Amino acid sequence: MRRSKLFFHPLVVLTITALVMLTYVVWMRWRLPGGALSNNFIYVLPIMVPFVAFLFDRAEQFRELGLFELTVDILVVAVSIMRSFGLVPLVSGHVLFLTYAIARPGSALTRISALIVIFQVIYLKILIWHDPITPLAGLVLGVLAGLIVRSARSRLIPRSLTPLKHSK
Repeated sequence: MRRSKLFFHPLVVLTITALVMLTYVVWMRWRLPGGALSNNFIYVLPIMVPFVAFLFDRAEQFRELGLFELTVDILVVAVSIMRSFGLVPLVSGHVLFLTYAIARPGSALTRISALIVIFQVIYLKILIWHDPITPLAGLVLGVLAGLIVRSARSRLIPRSLTPLKHSK
């Protein structure tokens, strides 16, 4: 297996994700010693799996990505992260990112992990926190952005490279 292929192998991605999670836990424990962080960890740690996988997808496909697709990726991730600072009202950043990761072309690891985590996020948002509005807005915007990228990609990639057959 080539070195570049090995680097993007799902086990490598999951190992790096585990290191990212561990780093986050250590940093939060250092930043808030003695703080009750279990709720934060329950909400933040799971999304790290599809997020890191998404970043690896983008890195692996970077040369093939068009400017439009890269711009949509950056916008979705930026809005999702800005939501954590309260700068974007009425949209769940988690649901926006996760639905986008599911709807756009990507690896099986990214899509499956995003699908699993989105169930957890929707459960927390709707049943525990009684917030049906932000997940719905995130769902609509994430699916819309993913479909736009899929549509743009299908227009840029030729459907068939075989020459047309001439009829007599």
